[in-house]
Amino acid sequence: MIQDYSTKWWAAFTCIAFLEAVLLMMLLSGQASIQLLIAIVIIAMLLFLIPRLDEVISLTFDRGKIDAKLSTLTKKITTTKSRTDKFLLLSIPKSMYETLKKIDAGKFGQYKMTERLERELYHLRDIGYVEAERIRDIPYEGNNLSEFVIITDSGKQFLDLRESIEKDGNS
Repeated sequence: MIQDYSTKWWAAFTCIAFLEAVLLMMLLSGQASIQLLIAIVIIAMLLFLIPRLDEVISLTFDRGKIDAKLSTLTKKITTTKSRTDKFLLLSIPKSMYETLKKIDAGKFGQYKMTERLERELYHLRDIGYVEAERIRDIPYEGNNLSEFVIITDSGKQFLDLRESIEKDGNS
């Protein structure tokens, strides 16, 4: 069926090209007029548009296929978003997430620099979520860890994104 359309369009293209040539000959032979010039311009535009008519026709007749493809793409995007959200939620453990939230609050409270807390701080610093002068120089115990460690813009964006994902998951 597509080949049938193509044959018809090429036949129309050939006829219009022939008419264009005749009109150009008339123009060059001195029989020029405004109508002749307008006819030549219109035919030239048709010559340009005819090869694209197959694309327009296929879009018109294949609308159902386009809707089906869009539906499939929407499902794939939704699945990808869901997987990305899960990946983000699992990218750091809950305890590290809670540590980051406390640092963001600016009132971490009392702490003891356990091995686990130290590892969390190194990891959070390495991925760019917190900044600290030197983690090993932070006192072993203290009243507020937020005095030594601050959250970065990336860390705040992570918290915002994770909170929005958790809200969407609970909805």
